Amino acid sequence: MGSVIPGRRRWVVSIVFGMVTALTVAGPPAVGSASASADVTLADFEQPDALRNATLPAPDLDKVTVTRDYASAGQQGMRLDIGPYNSKAGSVFPRVWLDVGGTIPDVDWTTRTYLHVSAANGSIERARMYVVVWDKNGRYLLRSIWAEPYEHQVFEIRVADIAAAGVDLAHLDKIQISTERSPNPKRLYVDDIRLTDQQTDVAAEKQRVARTLIAAMDLSGELAKAKEAVAQMRKRIRQTPAAPDRYLVAQADQIRARLDASGEQLPGLGDRVGDARKIWKNLIGVDWEIRRLGTLVAARSARPAAPIGLGFSDSMSHVYPRDLPCDCSFVPPMLSLVRGEYESTQLVAFNYGTPLTGAWVEAVVGGRPSGVTVEAHPVVSLNMVPPVAQKPSIPTAFRPSIYEGWTPDPIQTNDPKTDVAAGDVQAFWVTVHTTPGTKPGVHPVDLILRADGRQPERVKLRVRVWDVKIDQAPRLRTAIGHDPKAYAEPYGVTDPDEVAKLVDTEYAFLGTYMLQGDNIYRSIYEGKPPSVESLRRIDEQYGGLRQFNIWYFDPRLFDLTKPDSWASKADQLFDLIAPYVEQYRAAGFADKAYLYCCDETRAEHTELIRFVLARFKQRFPDIRVLTTAIDDQMGRQSGLDAYIDWWVRDVPWYNPQIIAERHAQGREAWWYLHAGNANPTPNVFVNHDPGQLRTLLGPMAHQAGVDGFLYYRVDRWYGHPILDDGPLSNWDPRTWNAYAGDGSLLYPGPGGPIPSIRLENLRDGLEDYNLLETLHETIDGAPAGTDPALLAKARRLLGAKDVVTDNYEYVWAPTAYRDWRTDAIKVAAQLRHGGAEQ
Repeated sequence: MGSVIPGRRRWVVSIVFGMVTALTVAGPPAVGSASASADVTLADFEQPDALRNATLPAPDLDKVTVTRDYASAGQQGMRLDIGPYNSKAGSVFPRVWLDVGGTIPDVDWTTRTYLHVSAANGSIERARMYVVVWDKNGRYLLRSIWAEPYEHQVFEIRVADIAAAGVDLAHLDKIQISTERSPNPKRLYVDDIRLTDQQTDVAAEKQRVARTLIAAMDLSGELAKAKEAVAQMRKRIRQTPAAPDRYLVAQADQIRARLDASGEQLPGLGDRVGDARKIWKNLIGVDWEIRRLGTLVAARSARPAAPIGLGFSDSMSHVYPRDLPCDCSFVPPMLSLVRGEYESTQLVAFNYGTPLTGAWVEAVVGGRPSGVTVEAHPVVSLNMVPPVAQKPSIPTAFRPSIYEGWTPDPIQTNDPKTDVAAGDVQAFWVTVHTTPGTKPGVHPVDLILRADGRQPERVKLRVRVWDVKIDQAPRLRTAIGHDPKAYAEPYGVTDPDEVAKLVDTEYAFLGTYMLQGDNIYRSIYEGKPPSVESLRRIDEQYGGLRQFNIWYFDPRLFDLTKPDSWASKADQLFDLIAPYVEQYRAAGFADKAYLYCCDETRAEHTELIRFVLARFKQRFPDIRVLTTAIDDQMGRQSGLDAYIDWWVRDVPWYNPQIIAERHAQGREAWWYLHAGNANPTPNVFVNHDPGQLRTLLGPMAHQAGVDGFLYYRVDRWYGHPILDDGPLSNWDPRTWNAYAGDGSLLYPGPGGPIPSIRLENLRDGLEDYNLLETLHETIDGAPAGTDPALLAKARRLLGAKDVVTDNYEYVWAPTAYRDWRTDAIKVAAQLRHGGAEQ
């Protein structure tokens, strides 16, 4: 969302209380003059009390110490350890303040030319390091430098530039050292903070600290651990002449050979920190390779006589075709479903170095017709190498926070067959569907992997259907946007009538995912409000009409300096929609209509918005207003709350008091996602674990008490072709700027839309929300005399604290989520049957 083109969000990372940052680089080599004055040391960290009066805003997460592990001058430096961003506490920006007059001396800075600060990144990821000089009135100058892992940089800031920024050099307050918090822990080293007249010989200083940084990498220790890990892995491989076992042995030997080659380079490294960094990165990659090999060894052990390994992975996980391990189980799972829902798992094939041609999975449900249907389709992966950008994810045992490689997301439902390259791992998305009338019980399913020239490989899947039924329409409201022209672009369709037919296809597709097609930016993407005929098709054919946008009111199109023009401008908008509103009233749809207002606007538009919406409510009192205006108080202080029926804030926002107040007033509070949100809060980026979207729309939304979920686009495909290749696709994953997945939840398949793994998890979340509503109603309807312990367990499961702490902290392991969900289903079934075990 944005002020110019919807969806193009302009977000500035708040580094220091919302400041706009400036990038600087180190100065040229030394050109000091003989007449330069002596340097003034501000902090050299050589004394035991060198960090007296140093302040950390988040001392429970971050630590600052004096260390002998790094020094650009003398024997010691400062080490700032920054805790990971994996909870709400991590939303505090990490920084250390070195107090002027306490940590550093209060001296006259105007007598010197430069502020010099040596800094190094001791983190496993690239970091942007900041130095900020503050005065006692809150004015500051900020400089930043990017640093690769274990890279030394030099800040050389002109004192005159600090003064020119408005900083009062006579009343300085502190120097701030900082970097953004990440899902990974971070570490910065700092030393040699001084005032000087001489420019620094940066190359000489980098050379001086090179050996220290190389030592911090602990290459010998990491190499020894990797060699031991691969040796232990090799012992687990069966020593037989069978081709799969020979392949696994060869993989282990290749890894060991590369480790030996790296080891041979260590003695001659000297101060070549760049070469050391390459070895360090290779060791990280080898660690993931060993873990991946472990998956293959486990698959082989589970089916030692089979030429193809088969396993299962949860639908909340990614199965990476290359480089990374699989969160796989090699025991046939029991998939729990209620009546009237979809559920999925992934069948994973390991070819042990032999390619597969025409591979597909046949699903056969055993027994008599039971109302259970099962389909399987190949998962396609997209290449997430730069220039694709990624927001770091919470790291897991199965992937790093950023993985620049083939990442699964599209599900090729238009073609069941795929070819798999030698050594690649291939997932097949297995979808199970039950109807409201499906018979409870255990339903056996045979999954049969077939490929050209290969004997079929068969594995069992058990489907447990419980005697619990959920609503077929989502109990959580959704407002999902799209652009008809963007959707039609890959198909080369521009004729308006043909575009309309494609949109019908899209709406029908979304309906199967419990999402109703809509357009919050209707005034931009479409020329008029929706017709009654189109709304009736949604209501009768595409899953039911729940709400729809009439028009988009954008206050940015009004002139804030000319309030006398507001009334006529507003009336033009109202006159345009008035005939349609009359048609909606006549058709019985007016109670589902809303005006979308004020996309991510801020306080400067409040007076205008209040004026226009007051006028709107006078003319259309039965039409609701939905907004994403940025106000964490949801209009309580501005007075806009009286005009906004559905107020939407982003997922990091949560205020139970405001939600309760709005509910008491008959109004609603919603959540939405935008490109500025990142882990630990969920988002739709392709590189994020898809299961977090299930958690978001299921137990997280239910626990928070929010009433709806808005997402601005599902088809942001500008410039993209049809996705008709795979399983490693050339389709460019970038959908908003350089990010993959933002504004796009489905893909243009050769025969129509195809789903993403993320879209599947969104539907699963909406179904889990419905499950919790069913559990709630079952608890409320329990007869007198129901076992109090069973009711207490049901209420605990309803609260979902087993899986969700808040909107920042929730379980990441699919097994934990599945355990909670199965328990919730089981307890609901028990309550339906008087407490009897089911």
